[in-house]
Amino acid sequence: MNITPAIIADFRQYFSGQYSSVTVWPDHIIEEVLCEADAETGGSGWGAFSLECNSFKRRGMYLFAAHWLEFFYGDNPANGVGGIARLNTQSKTVGDESIAYRVASMMDAGNDALTYTVYGQQFYRLRRRAGMGARVI
Repeated sequence: MNITPAIIADFRQYFSGQYSSVTVWPDHIIEEVLCEADAETGGSGWGAFSLECNSFKRRGMYLFAAHWLEFFYGDNPANGVGGIARLNTQSKTVGDESIAYRVASMMDAGNDALTYTVYGQQFYRLRRRAGMGARVI
């Protein structure tokens, strides 16, 4: 799929303009994550992409792209992508004592990473729906 300027502009306004700043989020970064999102939503269960509000593939692509941006870049893409794996952790401090531990998960690492952002959680929900139903072999 060709990621056009119209798709980039549509994505920029999709989450109430959260990614609208071209200075903070340059087009090449948005294009890169949308290309990755297209690959993640390539199965037939997603349907065809369109800029219509009811496009299932559009929703999936945009949620995955937003997850990717938050997961890898955080609030500042100028700092680049860090190489440290992120895991769901919990910590507690009482006085001068603290403890941090990994929150147990029943998912593999690929799916568990989706739980790191609200966008990833919503994408995971949609991906499960995309995989439902009968398949013709």
